[in-house]
Amino acid sequence: MRLRKAPYTEFRRVSTSLDDYVSVDSSPVFLINNIPMMDMELKENDLICFMNPMCPHCRSRNVVKNGTCLRTMENGTVFRVQRYRCNDCRYSFVARPANYGYGRHYPDDVREKSVRTRVKTSLRKAADLFRILGNVIISHETIRKYVPPSRSGMMESSGYFVYDEQYAHIDGIEKYRALLKDSQTGDFVEEILDDLKEETLVNFFLMALPGFAIPEEIFITTDGYHYESVLETVSERLGIRMRRQRCLFHIEKDLAHRIRDARMEEHLDMAKKLIKYMFFQNETNLKKLGKNRDAVVKLTDGMSEKEIVEIMLDRIRSLYGEDIIISHFLSFMKRHRKEVFLYLDDSMVEKTSGKAEQHFSVMSWLLKHRFKTRDGLLRTSYWYHRYLSTGS
Repeated sequence: MRLRKAPYTEFRRVSTSLDDYVSVDSSPVFLINNIPMMDMELKENDLICFMNPMCPHCRSRNVVKNGTCLRTMENGTVFRVQRYRCNDCRYSFVARPANYGYGRHYPDDVREKSVRTRVKTSLRKAADLFRILGNVIISHETIRKYVPPSRSGMMESSGYFVYDEQYAHIDGIEKYRALLKDSQTGDFVEEILDDLKEETLVNFFLMALPGFAIPEEIFITTDGYHYESVLETVSERLGIRMRRQRCLFHIEKDLAHRIRDARMEEHLDMAKKLIKYMFFQNETNLKKLGKNRDAVVKLTDGMSEKEIVEIMLDRIRSLYGEDIIISHFLSFMKRHRKEVFLYLDDSMVEKTSGKAEQHFSVMSWLLKHRFKTRDGLLRTSYWYHRYLSTGS
């Protein structure tokens, strides 16, 4: 770096070579007696420029000047920097003084706060908050750059997944936000889908699963009834075995809707409670059985979860098997037994797609309505779940 007086001007020209910069997004640290040169040399209205400008993007020397702009240091010193434009790749950039790389002049805590503020409001409002409350001049585009991009490369996997979808509005058009999440590691892949056709879902899984280091057999918990052929196709194409667990919560919910539509809620209320306890064997659901609680405890005392399921199925069949709604429910359970009770053979399998639901429920309205572009929604969702929600 060298200093020289610019002819016919009242400011000095501070020149340095771009070749000194080891990367395009950071500046080197020049020290004299352990004191940064910037603090010693820069004066008010100094002009920062390159002696031999080179495009940081394509490394071309075919660069022309493109005006100047002002920058303010943390100590209040205002200086002018030279702008450049590359004639080869059309990339625009400015001369960067030592110790004043993009983003390097903001402390880590300021950077973290700017990103956390971003999810609460818009980019420009986040920048305004820093200007008003902290007297920090930070560009809204700088805040955007701070939001980490989605992870690239292979992710570790436990082999146990949950999958779900959510409506999303992208550029004013209703689309679908698909999520495949490892239930143990928390790693996930999200994508915006135009529709939920079989081909679209197959393509999503073919895109998402190779992002994980998956074993030869994986387990996936889903809701709904339209994934069977999708998972079979994906299994064949990837050459892996995919075992599906149907979400118990959605099975119970669908049954409740059918009972309500048939106006049989009073007659089948105890049947619903027995089924809920069969699926989710906890003290809360046991208490809801009321006067039948003691009888159920006596029948199931000392039994394993799998044994209790068999007892409850038999009990429900004997008490309500003649009812057409419960009869259809029991037939469904028998027909899809392996997918309904897969969790009984492997405790790592998720009974419900709740972890996917929780993923969507965090800042759900904000993500669906404020971030209306595909990249904005996916990038912010990834940042929130990877960084803010984990506290890292």
